[in-house]
Amino acid sequence: MSAATTIVVARDDFSIPGGEYPIEDAAAPTMQPEWRFFNLLREAKPDVVLLDLSRANGNGVETILKIRRQSTVPILVVHGGDEGKARDYRIAGAVDCLLAPIDVVTLNEILQQIVRLNRPSPLPTIYASGNISFSGLKFCPVQNVVKGPGDCSAHLTSAESRLLTEFTDHPWELQSRADLAHALYGRHRPATDRAIDVIVNRLRRKMAKLGEPAQFLIKTEFRRGYRLVSDVSVEA
Repeated sequence: MSAATTIVVARDDFSIPGGEYPIEDAAAPTMQPEWRFFNLLREAKPDVVLLDLSRANGNGVETILKIRRQSTVPILVVHGGDEGKARDYRIAGAVDCLLAPIDVVTLNEILQQIVRLNRPSPLPTIYASGNISFSGLKFCPVQNVVKGPGDCSAHLTSAESRLLTEFTDHPWELQSRADLAHALYGRHRPATDRAIDVIVNRLRRKMAKLGEPAQFLIKTEFRRGYRLVSDVSVEA
């Protein structure tokens, strides 16, 4: 994994292993685990949060929801084997769940893939040709940018950009979650339905900021998948 990759490891109470303070300092607000955790997120801007819920005493779902309300950082959960809880973790916003004890090789592969799919590509100063227009929006796949009316724009992660590329390549066509998983991950690692739903919802939220019509362009087909309901044209 790249030396520039930053990973924050935390427990369900937001405490960071190896980062505990003496008991006599626990009353200080700035020493509370939750305050320290979110301050670290703001300062370090990590690529991934590795959330250890294998021995959770509290509500792991609420921990994930609190992170989701303040950050879009990908969350990888380590859990103790309860598949019902693992499902709830994914619904709450975890990108994936691993069963403890962790295989280090598998963990490294998944962390690399999460970083690769969620880290935005740098924006070049000159836009390349081949931009895609649909419903008043302009999608620049090389730059991972969607432009709306006026000066508004949304920067996409690599995963979101590839997902939108798949939709614009097949406008009006139903895309199953398996189709989208293959476009995002290839054949190297199967993606859960929840992982696809998370990326689709992130893309929808970013498009919604470009105007009301944009947020309704990706339609859900119950238990079948998604489709882009728009005509598409490619600029020369």
